[in-house]
Amino acid sequence: MGKEHKEFVRTAFNKTIVLMGPVQEMPLAEARVQLDPKVKDHWGIPVARLSGTRHPHTIEIGRFIAGKAEDWLKEAGASQTWKRAPGRSLSGGQHQAGTCRMGDDPKTSVVNRNCRLHDVDNVYVIDASVHVTNGGFNPALTILANAYRTSAILLNDWKGSKVRS
Repeated sequence: MGKEHKEFVRTAFNKTIVLMGPVQEMPLAEARVQLDPKVKDHWGIPVARLSGTRHPHTIEIGRFIAGKAEDWLKEAGASQTWKRAPGRSLSGGQHQAGTCRMGDDPKTSVVNRNCRLHDVDNVYVIDASVHVTNGGFNPALTILANAYRTSAILLNDWKGSKVRS
């Protein structure tokens, strides 16, 4: 990044702070995670490909929060700020939720209460995508608890199955 940037980092590293807040992203039906038909990883396995855009309200909320964060920093005496707000494109840096919603009705959800696909008996989705939203806190422990619960159900179903692979 050049000499000027290196000098800035040397003098400012202990005088900077990052301030950000979570935005509950609104899922869109056209947003997808698919396997890329052309790009493969080191082992020859197709990589994930994200497509679609963010909901306009998600961007609006993100820009509002970024503005409030910048105001807060300036009020606290910040001499310089770099506001960063979300754009239209998707990113993989969040705990995505709502993309494979859990529910009892196959018309409004992808998986049942045990995280098994409504339409396929032997496929489970065990991640944050089954949550309708992430709530107000980091969802990591909820994701782990649900994965533990669902894994026990999956194992029990597998042991009870007559077909083994």
